Amino acid sequence: MKMAVTKLRLAVSILILISGITMAKAQGTITFDAHNNWVGTNYVESGMAFQVVLLRGGSYDYMGIGYGAGNTPYNGTPWMGWIRQNNPYGYVSLSLTNGSLFGLTSVQLADPIYPSASPLSISWVGHLSNGSTVTNIFTTPGNTRAFLNFLFTSDFSSGLTSVDILAPRWAMDNLVWVPEPGTWALLAVGVGMLSCVWFRSSKK
Repeated sequence: MKMAVTKLRLAVSILILISGITMAKAQGTITFDAHNNWVGTNYVESGMAFQVVLLRGGSYDYMGIGYGAGNTPYNGTPWMGWIRQNNPYGYVSLSLTNGSLFGLTSVQLADPIYPSASPLSISWVGHLSNGSTVTNIFTTPGNTRAFLNFLFTSDFSSGLTSVDILAPRWAMDNLVWVPEPGTWALLAVGVGMLSCVWFRSSKK
């Protein structure tokens, strides 16, 4: 009986270790360190794609990655910024490049223009796989070069197909995303099934 319990504990430990390794590889933080001084309308890093979208025709406003100098925010690392200048209907949308569902955990935000006399509201609209939407609005204070950390509500924890960032301008760093939790639920079922197999075999 002791041998059976030992085998069961070993099997469960191995599966937990595998799930931890898989989760560590799947989730990530977008740091914008991969392409310094980049400018454009489509940006990809660590499986996450950012794209400038136009609801109507006209000129695109470009995203850009900077380090912070002069009248811009600064945190010692590269960050992404976007300012709506050429088209009042433009915004940035993000999604995973492989089309998988995901969740958002936290993000660091700042006003890309410093100093700013007034607070800046940045709306995040998440599109869920069931066709509904969820919204978080983060407001950065004026007159600061610092990036502030904002936490997404549980509505953003899973099931997202894409997220639109709606604001006249923003500066972003360290966007943390997580994979669809359904994957880990399946893994938990596998652990349970394997436990049953080990238990039955030990009784025999």
